[in-house]
Amino acid sequence: MKTEALFDRDAYAKEFVGRVISCDEITKDEKTAYKVVLDKTLFFPEQGGQSSDIGTLDNAKVIDVQIADGVIYHYVTSGFLIGEEVKGVIDWQHRFNNMQQHTGEHIFTGIAHNTYGAENVGFHLSDNTVTLDLNIELTDEQVDYIETTANEIIAKDVAVKAYYPNQDLLGAINYRSKKEIEGAVRLVEIEGVDLCACCAPHVKSTGQVGLLKVVSYGKYKGGTRVYILCGMRALADYNRRMKILASAYQKLNCKEEELPEKVEGLIEDNKQLKYRISDIKAGLLNDRIESVVPELTDVIIFMEDLDTKTMRDGVNKLVERHDGLCAIFSGDDEEGYNFVIGSKTRDCAAIATGLRELLGAKGGGSKQMAQGSINATRTQIEGTL
Repeated sequence: MKTEALFDRDAYAKEFVGRVISCDEITKDEKTAYKVVLDKTLFFPEQGGQSSDIGTLDNAKVIDVQIADGVIYHYVTSGFLIGEEVKGVIDWQHRFNNMQQHTGEHIFTGIAHNTYGAENVGFHLSDNTVTLDLNIELTDEQVDYIETTANEIIAKDVAVKAYYPNQDLLGAINYRSKKEIEGAVRLVEIEGVDLCACCAPHVKSTGQVGLLKVVSYGKYKGGTRVYILCGMRALADYNRRMKILASAYQKLNCKEEELPEKVEGLIEDNKQLKYRISDIKAGLLNDRIESVVPELTDVIIFMEDLDTKTMRDGVNKLVERHDGLCAIFSGDDEEGYNFVIGSKTRDCAAIATGLRELLGAKGGGSKQMAQGSINATRTQIEGTL
């Protein structure tokens, strides 16, 4: 028997009473839980890219809700007797938050579709993230336009309607849908903005979305993936970002508008400092190389914090002076080592292969020179070479 979906009729109802049809003890996430089916429910199950409602059935927590073949399954922390009546209460803050995000997504994708012909090919709404995937690449200007227009529509407080149209007339209605739907089709309409097949609860009017903010976007599978936040989530994200910015310009002792220039200066200073440190390290390595007696055939040097170019230059210098294996390892026993090896007489690629087989090293190269990384101790490395 299919579960009567009360959220379909009233997305704003918060409490209901349902009768237990079945209750099975299961293991979920390595914990004991109960899989409960009711004759009717307000709990929206995970579907259409959206996470489920949460809340309580009597004193038991509802931790997840799923649907299969029209039957809605509540995963709760306590069991019930079949035939028992239970009171369900949904977490309204969680529900309304999801409604704000989902209606915001319809506004954004509706504008993208009507203005640029974009099709929505993916949607994910979790407790932390809202992503939507469009099948075309959007420019910065286009994303800005959609975001601005979306917030203008929110300010106009346009009605949001959810309904099941007459099945005989459905073929004549031009609506968006990511997939073919069997059976009755539920449409969510924002007049002049969007008409889309959707099973989820939505706010009553666009004004209740509050705010839509594009957090980030980028190319994805030939189209564009857009991250958005709406309503209270957008406000919380804005406050979080403002605290980070305030902390940054206070620590850097500058005004807010001076922050970009201050950061650019720090980046440049850091770059110059790295150059100076690299020069000093190269000088210390050169001193080590100069101190090696010319009669030595194999030379292996261990130092910390050398960049790859300095190591390669050092190995080249060693190879000019010594006929055997010349190797430089940079790092320590805890974090592992990067290495460069070279030789006039030995096969460096074969040596790198040996390090990979015996000590799990990564990398490779040619007969004359090889490089890579290795997570082993100095003693192990010296014993292998």
